[in-house]
Formats: sequence, structure tokens, C-alpha cells
Amino acid sequence: MRSKLLCSICSYSILLIVWSKLGLCQTLQPQDAPAAEQSPDNHTGDFILRVTAREVVVDVVALDRHQRPVKDLNESDFSVYEIGKRSKKIPVRISSARIVDPALQDAQADQPSGGFHIALSGTCAIATRFHYRITYQPSPEGWASGYHELLIRANRPDVALSYRHQYYVGEMNVSEKPRIRGNSSSDAEELRRAACFHSETPPSIALNAHLIQTKSTDPLRYELVILSDSLAFTSMPDKLRRVQLDYGACTFSKEGKPLQYLHTSAEQILSLKDYEQVLAKGYSNLLELSRTGDPAVARIVVRDRETENVGSIDVSTAISAPIQLTKTELKAAQAKNAIHGTFGSVVREADCLCGDVYELPTGTRNLPDFGSMESIGALYTHLLNVPYEFVPDGLPGITSRPEWFGIDYFGEFWITVPGLYHFKIASDDGSELWIDDKEIADLDGVHTKLGDSATVMLGEGLHTIHVPYFQETVHVALILQIKVPGADFKVFDLQDFTKPATPN
Repeated sequence: MRSKLLCSICSYSILLIVWSKLGLCQTLQPQDAPAAEQSPDNHTGDFILRVTAREVVVDVVALDRHQRPVKDLNESDFSVYEIGKRSKKIPVRISSARIVDPALQDAQADQPSGGFHIALSGTCAIATRFHYRITYQPSPEGWASGYHELLIRANRPDVALSYRHQYYVGEMNVSEKPRIRGNSSSDAEELRRAACFHSETPPSIALNAHLIQTKSTDPLRYELVILSDSLAFTSMPDKLRRVQLDYGACTFSKEGKPLQYLHTSAEQILSLKDYEQVLAKGYSNLLELSRTGDPAVARIVVRDRETENVGSIDVSTAISAPIQLTKTELKAAQAKNAIHGTFGSVVREADCLCGDVYELPTGTRNLPDFGSMESIGALYTHLLNVPYEFVPDGLPGITSRPEWFGIDYFGEFWITVPGLYHFKIASDDGSELWIDDKEIADLDGVHTKLGDSATVMLGEGLHTIHVPYFQETVHVALILQIKVPGADFKVFDLQDFTKPATPN
């Protein structure tokens, strides 16, 4: 069966093959990746719901009046409310309030294995910030399809909380008649935007993807699993089930620019045995993607035609090399791929600043509370060295907006030589610089290129850096420099501040 499928693609230059272990086989037709997209001024939050979950898990950051993390709260220090009809506050019972400290090596050991997880803003913030994970049991109304509002209060004075106030539950009802989607120009463009930029429909289908190692000349091969409890199955006579899916995929270069867009639609009838297998292990597919253009990242999007729910996942095109590079070789390889003059790339690398990206409402004049918003993606960069310029194409792979966007950068760096370190930051528009949870430079507000500087005493060991930034209109700029003891100012590059290798 597999050999026949592979032979059937020989007449195409770039193809993405999708075949289910249950017998589905479809060919994705290639198109050129879009150069730009039209985005609304406001972007609603994206959250994933597994419909069999019975608890909601919320990430919450607690800060004191000096914006420092509060690390001694417990369950009794929080109150959680659902916002019902007519803004009525409905208290809900808290099951637990647990600490998540990314600085600890075992910080992830106590994470819940299931539940509806309302993550803290974006992936970069949650990976680096000390926060609490609050679990509660929602009311039946809290599981209804659509948007829901949430209110969390601190019962201790002078404590400010940051969390996502709104969550989205995917549609769980299916129509008796099949919905016709995937053929109209608007449906096709919607799928294209979701794959090459970001989905305007909040994702509610949970996906897992695994890159399968192949020869360098072979197509890229992935195993994609759609978690069954986030996928609708339409009942049919004789205990059969129907699955209707639209697939889209976009490949990206190392610079994060879209290379190729591919898509298809598929329908399958599951027997009772097939359906039971899917419920137990998920809806599993193998995908093959051409290496044309030397892609670094692929984004795969799945749309359930019955419910119009969407799922999205970014997957790497490289498997870690089996050999270990020396620190000198590793730094040389990273420097070769460093991206200067940009805000970053969608390609994840080591020793990078990780920046959650947000689309901001028109008229934003100051840095918003990114922790209460939902990011539309993440960028990675070794350094911040964006000159005073226009960005007509926006942020490739994330949004085509040249204005009204924000990036919240997080990172860690290692100081080998303790002493007095000098920092300079310049930006257009607003930015701030935080070292070890302390603000040392403030350039907030709408302005042309401005600069600020600060001096910090740093001891040997690991330190954190946080740079929130937002762009209003016209020009952009964001440059961060450092002066180490006994040297001149230079661009702050995280590759110069990696943890020394432990001697054997």
C-alpha cells in the first residue's frame, strides 16, 4: 500500500502526501506561499480544549508593587470566578494552586497530564517566568462552545495578577448533513493564512507531530496524531463514523519566510473497529513534504469540516545530529545562521531570546499587559539589532502587519566574570529592559528612536533578561548593547553568554 502511494507522487515537483493508518490517501496541491495577509485590528485568544477534560488549568503570574514575583501564595490566596450572562460573577471551586518555577530542573514534573490548559500569554513567557498553576472545576456553562470570560483575584493586598481573561471552547455539535467546505475562495484563503501566518479561528484541535528520520534526499516525513477527544465524528447508519478534514501546510526558510503552501481535503468512513482504535490512540497520519527550498520549519494545519474547528502545529525539519560539537564549533555554526537586522525567525535555536508576538488594537500608545493577551506565534533571535527602518512585510511566518504589533522577549544568559555591566537600549516605539526581574531601562510610549542606558552589578551564574517591545506606525527600531568589564560596547549576543561546559 505504501509503495503504491509513494509511486503515485512522481509526477509532482512538490507534494505533501497524507495517508492514514486506517486507509486515507490524499495529495496536497502546491501553491506559492503568500507574500502578505490582511489581518484584523484585533485578534482574539487561541486556546485548546480537550472536550473530555473536567478541569480548567490557568497559569497566573503574581507580582508585588515593585513588579517582583510573589513566591509564597497558596490556594487560599486566590479566588476564581466565571463571568456569566449580564457580567454576573459566579464563584467556582479551586482544586489546587501549584508553583511552577522554570529555574528548577524539575519544574515540569508537577504539570497536569490532562485538563483544559489556559497557558500564560505565549510559549516564551511560560517557559521562563515564575508562576502559579491554578486548577478549578467550571460550571456546565463553562464548557459550552464559544468564548468565556474568567476573573481571578488575589486575596492578599498589594499583589497584582496577570493571566489570560478569555478562553475559547471549540464547537462540539455536528450537523446531520455534511458541510461543504474547502472549495470556495474564502475557505481556501482562510486555510492558507492559518498555515503561512496564523489562524483567525482560535485553535481547538490538539495535535502531536513527530519527525521521522529519513535520508537527506528523501522527502520530509512526519507522523501527525490528532487527539480524538478534540475531533468530531459524525454518526452514520450501521455504527459508522464520518471524518471530513481539510489539510494545509506551509514551509519556511531559516529566515522565517514562507516558501511553499500545500493543501488538500479528505473524507473517510470509519468502521466501528476503526473508530475504537482512533478513540484509543488518536487519528494518526503519515505526512511527506518535499525538501524543495531547503525548509527549516513546516506549519501543519488541520480543519474539521463538520465543526469548523482548527488545529495547528509547527514542526522542525531537522533531527539533532548524533555527534557532539565543541563549544567553538557550535558558536561558529550559530553565528553563520544568525539573522541580523530582523526581529527574529520562527526557527527555534539554542541560546536565543524567545519573543511572543501579539497583534495590538489600533491606537495602542503604551506597552500592554502581554500576560493577559494571547500571542499569535513566537520568534527566536540571538540578538536584538533592528535598525531604524520600515518593515513593509511585517514579521514573516507570523503576521504581515507592518504596524500595531508587540513582541515580548525572554531569555537567560550566563555571567562568567562578575562585575559592573553597562547596557544600552534604543527603540522605536516603546520598550523596556528587565534584568533579573528588575526594570533598569524604560522607553515606553510612542516616539521616534530613543535610547536609555543603565549599569548593573552581576555576579557569576545564570541571569534572566526580559525585553517587551511594541510598534505603532511607520519606522521600527530595537537595538540592545552591552559593555562587559574592560571592553567597549557591542551588540548583546546571547551566544557570548552561554553556560561553560562542565569539565569531565
